[in-house]
This record gives sequence, structure tokens and C-alpha cells, in this order.
Amino acid sequence: MDYFRNPQGAHLGFYGAPASVGGIVATFTSGYLVDKLGRRALCALGSAIVISMAIMQTFATSFPMFTAGKMILGFGANLQQVGGPVLVVELAHPKSREALSSLYNTSIYIGLIAGAWITFRTFRIDPNWSWKIPCILQVVLPSYQFFMIWLCPESPRWLAAKGRTEEARQILIKYHGDGAYNQLVRSEMQEILASLEIDKTQVKLNKDGLKSILASRGNLHRLFISFVTAVASQGAGSGLISSYLPAVLDQIGFESSADKTLINGVINIWSWVIGVTAALLIPKVKRRIVFLSATSGMLVTFIIWTALSARYIEQPSRTMGIAIVAMIFLYNLFYCACWLPLVVAYPLETVTIKQRGLFFSWTVFCINASSFVVSLKSQIGNIPTHMPALLTAMQVNYINPIGLQNISWKYYIIQTIFIAIILIVIWFTFVETKGLTLEEIAVKFDGGEEFDTAVAVQSFETKDVDEIIRIEKTA
Repeated sequence: MDYFRNPQGAHLGFYGAPASVGGIVATFTSGYLVDKLGRRALCALGSAIVISMAIMQTFATSFPMFTAGKMILGFGANLQQVGGPVLVVELAHPKSREALSSLYNTSIYIGLIAGAWITFRTFRIDPNWSWKIPCILQVVLPSYQFFMIWLCPESPRWLAAKGRTEEARQILIKYHGDGAYNQLVRSEMQEILASLEIDKTQVKLNKDGLKSILASRGNLHRLFISFVTAVASQGAGSGLISSYLPAVLDQIGFESSADKTLINGVINIWSWVIGVTAALLIPKVKRRIVFLSATSGMLVTFIIWTALSARYIEQPSRTMGIAIVAMIFLYNLFYCACWLPLVVAYPLETVTIKQRGLFFSWTVFCINASSFVVSLKSQIGNIPTHMPALLTAMQVNYINPIGLQNISWKYYIIQTIFIAIILIVIWFTFVETKGLTLEEIAVKFDGGEEFDTAVAVQSFETKDVDEIIRIEKTA
């Protein structure tokens, strides 16, 4: 705040949104690039952009330069966000795919925890380096990914889609068959090739491409599920639940920057532990049960939160403040048990090989657009100039939305109704995917007759491949 001459109002408000703006722009290119270049190359490209923009932010000489760095960094990070989870889902062993894909998004809290505790320590040192150190440390993990991603195998499904069937088969043999061309590998190859054969999707930005996507009822269902999952993850209270956090913490005696950054760090650890635990349990529970039970818990929590907020505004008290903080933790329990792991895992497993990059770009677009709208709903008040960088970020994230300013606690009623609507939509539209392969899930949307026929054909052709491999081994 001091270094950039205390930006206020719209200038400071926009700083909360540029990463989402960069992410929205990235989604218009990432779907094409992830299918053109491959999953690994897109991760590497995104990493390089994040590294360069982190350096730019650290040594920025003006607030517009600092904000621009964050916007372009958001662009690069969202290229990674499309390439990374698609690679995880398509490369994972069938037995561990559900757990690994669910664990993927919980890793966001590793970054949040690191950021919270690094800033908790650095705000005590020289004012400029208190924010420059967290900025420059953003290069560490992207640098690791930039170099190490090339030691990771490419997606066998992407290779098969590009006609590189033998390369795909060898990856499956090595990582899924323990070096043997066993029945599991045979089945996977048959399903992958059969799925590619019947999939009429054209990943092209032209009339035929749009027609191949929008003319199918199954594809429209997929797009709708992706939209609901993305919007609900950002708009079902996660961006609003902590609106009163700074004021509440002041009321219950946590008035210093150290106290507030400490609680922020604890909340992040709590959320991460819940998310990881849920991700490991999700493969054992039906998806619809997870979505319905967790969202119901969020709804009940928000009703209680609304009542407490009404009382708190009328009669602020330490007891009421503690109860509201407890609701923040309880809400995070329900949210992180479902929406944190499944916002990535569920949309990815409902789409086909050809669609996965493009459709997940749509999901990421909806996430960023929802996040941007939530950011615009916030307006920035006067922030004391002595607050450290993280506390400034907390004020951006937790400031009272315009709705709360205009109609006070009644704004929470609108949020409660929105969660109830999400719950109804889940009940009527979400498809159960537990225990199914990626290709079997596709049958639930598109029907199974063509798929079964294609699998039968691939099974017949696989016998020729088996014979060739047998002859080669004999020779």
C-alpha cells in the first residue's frame, strides 16, 4: 500500500479481479492448445508465463504494472489449470483415478497455506520486502513443473486421438500393466479406441465444430453440468461467507495484523485437511450423495449464519462473533468435502477424450467468470496504510459486498435461496459416475449401442496386435 501510494476505490477494487480476467482470456485458447500441443506442453507454457510474471510483479515500479503482472499471471496459471488436471485424469490408473482427480484441486490449499504463513512471517521485516518475498517465491513451484513435466508421460488418450496408438499402448503397458500387455491394458485400449471411433465431436471453431457439440443432447447435458459445477463452486457462498471476518475478529479481540493473518492461516490448514480427507473417501461414496449431502449442509449452515448475522448487526457481542467464526469453519467443512475436490474431478470425468480439453476450458471459463462477478460485487473501503500485503488481500476478499451494504444481513437470504436452487438442480440433473471408467461414463450421456459395437470391433482387431507382439517376443 505504501510502495504504490495507497491506491483506493476502483483502482484497488480492480486488483482483486485481474487474475480472473486473465483466466477468462486463457480459456478461449487453452481448449485448442491442449489438444494441439498436448497436455504436458500446455503445463510448461503456463509455468513459463507464471515465472516471468512473478518476476515482473516483484520488481514492478507502478501499481498498473503490478496489476498487469497479476492479470497475465492469471492467464498462465489457467493454461496450467486446463493442462494439469486433464493429464492427471487421463494418465491415472483406473483404480486410483477417482482419488487422484479428487485430490488434484485440494492442492490449491498447499499454495494458500504457504502464502498465508510466508506472509505471516515476512510482514514483520522491511516493508518493501514484506510483499516482494511472497511475490518472488511464486516462481518456485512453476519452475519445478516447467522442468519436471517432461519426465512425466504424455496422456495415452491424447496420443491415441492423434493416431499415435502404439505410443499410447506402450505407456499403458509400462504404467498400468507393470510392463506386461495384460488384460487391463487390452481393455483400456479397446475402450479408448472405441470411444474415439464413435465420438463425432469436432474440436474446431467453425460451424461444423459447434454443430457437433450443440446438436447432441448428451453434450448439452455435459455443458450444463460443467456450468452448474463451476458457478456453484464460486457462488454458493464461498466468496461471501467471510464478508464480516475483519470486523468480527476486531470484536472478539483479534485486532492486530498478526492475529488476522494467523487465523487466515489456520482456516487454510483446516480447509486443506478436510479437502484431502474427502478426496480419499470420495471413491467409496456415490457422487450424487456427496453433492447432495454437502450442499444440504452448506444450506443449513447458511441459514444459521443468516440468523446470527441479523443478531450480530443489531447487538454486536463477543459470543455472537465467536459463533459466526464457528460458522465459517463449519461451512468450509461442507464446502471442502465436496466442491473443492469435485469441481475439477466431476466435469472432467463426464466428457469424452476429444472433448476433454475444450469442455474443461468451458468449465474454467465459468469458474473465472463467476469469480470475476463475485469480485465486482465487492467494493473497497479505506484500508489503513500500515496493513501488510496479505491483510490487504484479506480485505479485498472479505469486504462487505454491495448487496450487504444496501440491505444488510438480508442479502444472505438471497444467497440461501441460491444454494437451495443449486441443490434442486443437482437432484434432477447430476449423473452418477462412481466406479465407472471414463469411457463407461460417456455411455451414460450418449447411449451404449454404438460403443458396444465399437468395443467388439476393437476386441477383434486387438487379437491381431496380440499375435504380432507374441511373434516379436518369440523372435
